[in-house]
Amino acid sequence: MSALGNPHKGLLRVLTACGVKFIVIGGVAAQVHGWQGATLDLDITVSTTEDNVRRLNSALKQLGAGPPAVGAFGTAFQTRLGRLEIVGRADGIGEYEDWARRAQSETVERGLSILVADPGDVVRSKEAAGRAKDLDVLPQIRIDLGLD
Repeated sequence: MSALGNPHKGLLRVLTACGVKFIVIGGVAAQVHGWQGATLDLDITVSTTEDNVRRLNSALKQLGAGPPAVGAFGTAFQTRLGRLEIVGRADGIGEYEDWARRAQSETVERGLSILVADPGDVVRSKEAAGRAKDLDVLPQIRIDLGLD
């Protein structure tokens, strides 16, 4: 089981309870796989079927999500449990279906299992994004995830 913080687990519980089809990507995915670093937001990619978007909207309402902040690759929401970023397309990997090919089911606490991006995909995405904050943590992510 993972050592995720309570806000991230809370977000995951609501998404799961609402039946949202999602995959955890980014820093939280790295944490689930063993990275010891910190991250402030929960990055997910979601299935874009009409039913799933409806379930996602229900989850966002339950989370008290504020106005969306739309970016180049997705949309971020501030919620009562913290920041949630919904990534439409990630550098180096692509969209939900691309992440799903290698995603793995992980138990983050008793009764809460989620799909999490493959560790190699997390690293490839951070490399491709090329942001300083990602490049700074990549060496430690590789060590913690046994990818060096």
